[in-house]
Amino acid sequence: MTELRTTHRLTVTEEMIDHLGHMNVRYYGQAALVASDLLATELGGTDAVEPVDLYTRHFREQLLGAELEVRSLVLGGGGGALRLYHELRNRETDELAASFVHRLEARRDAEPVTTWPAALPDADIPDAGRPRSIDLDADPIAVAPTFAEVRGDEALALRHPRLVEESECGPDGSFDPGLSPVLVWGGTPLAGTDGPMLHEGPNGEKIGWANMENRCALVRMPRVGDRIQSFGATVRVLEKNTHRVMWAYDVDRGDLLAVIEVVDLAFDTISRRAVPLPEARRRHVEARLRPQYAPR
Repeated sequence: MTELRTTHRLTVTEEMIDHLGHMNVRYYGQAALVASDLLATELGGTDAVEPVDLYTRHFREQLLGAELEVRSLVLGGGGGALRLYHELRNRETDELAASFVHRLEARRDAEPVTTWPAALPDADIPDAGRPRSIDLDADPIAVAPTFAEVRGDEALALRHPRLVEESECGPDGSFDPGLSPVLVWGGTPLAGTDGPMLHEGPNGEKIGWANMENRCALVRMPRVGDRIQSFGATVRVLEKNTHRVMWAYDVDRGDLLAVIEVVDLAFDTISRRAVPLPEARRRHVEARLRPQYAPR
């Protein structure tokens, strides 16, 4: 598969719309995962295959009623790993809504066929969908802090420890990779970690936070009843953007479960454009500024 082809279609419905008035980022990711599952199956994958690295770049918001399609390309594979590229496009305008790079691997707890998939030639990520601020050559897992380190920095905790719920897991009791952001954002926030969904700007703007890029690197999926906790740090602050890294840990084992890297944009929901960070938001993210945790 050396050219992009359509692998999935969807329509933006009411339940997909978030507080910013456009399709929530989770539904972009779900559409790409459907396409990854399809390609993995076509190439001989089975239930013993799982996503381990999921990158998304958002280009243009999609509104209620938009007709969308995923177009896909195999970037390479062999020896139990597969790299895929997807584009989400508006079928009416052909505008690029988002691009994705996924890495899938044979499950560590299964009996993988190590020759899956057959050796595939490498392809480049198309120029239109290349990452901008997140470096896919960096290893966010290798440079992640230990559980002891984040617990020793009181400013970094995002959520209280919680138990993984059955509703978050598949039939085998393992956490659903499609819900991986919930590893960080699920549960009860600690006081002061979450502000209002919308801030009022100095000129009457209603400012929210639009996700521009994100990457989720998965170490292992927890299971029903496991106790987990999330932490996060800001690694860079610009005029209109923040770049953050978050980690989820198994509290009882003390090991890392996932790293989620996010680049957000201050977004005025009235004018539908980017604006400078409100001063209160800037102070909030700078209180967790730890550039030493940037993936590299």
